[in-house]
Amino acid sequence: MKNRYMLLFLILLTGCSSSYSPSEKMLAYKKNMSSDQAVEVLQKAIWDNSEPEGICGTRGFWHDDASNMKVQADKISMLSHKRGKQLKKVDKGFSGVVVFEKQYYKYNFEFNKISSIDIYDDPRVLPYFPVCNIKDLKDKYFIIDLYSDEKSSLKFIVLDKNFDQTMAALSTLLSDKPVILK
Repeated sequence: MKNRYMLLFLILLTGCSSSYSPSEKMLAYKKNMSSDQAVEVLQKAIWDNSEPEGICGTRGFWHDDASNMKVQADKISMLSHKRGKQLKKVDKGFSGVVVFEKQYYKYNFEFNKISSIDIYDDPRVLPYFPVCNIKDLKDKYFIIDLYSDEKSSLKFIVLDKNFDQTMAALSTLLSDKPVILK
């Protein structure tokens, strides 16, 4: 039964995909935006924001919320971690708690490895990204997925009021990547 629902979801997802058409506002932002300005806009959209925006999902690495992340013209660098050696295990009946050491390393999410920029705005799709689906967020928002492959992607939330400027920044830094509205 789960397989049928997953197949239905995939059909719905691929059937509803279309190419993104930039708005006049986005094109005006892009026309006047340098690479350095695009880096600043993307840095704010993904990380340096007091609003409920920013990274909400990753695949292929675990970013550390307490670390700094730096957007550059060709990549996003951040402190990430992977599971290290087991520190302790506490058995509690049929379940238990296992604690592992975090092994930190510098992760570079390189723009040249991104195959597409996927944009999600459909509330029927958002529950499939539970961390990205902020139920108490009142303003309209988009999830932008910098998609490399099934094993590596970075999802972040952008409020509607910041969407055109963020898309102009992405278009400036990743001009050759297809943008797909899902």
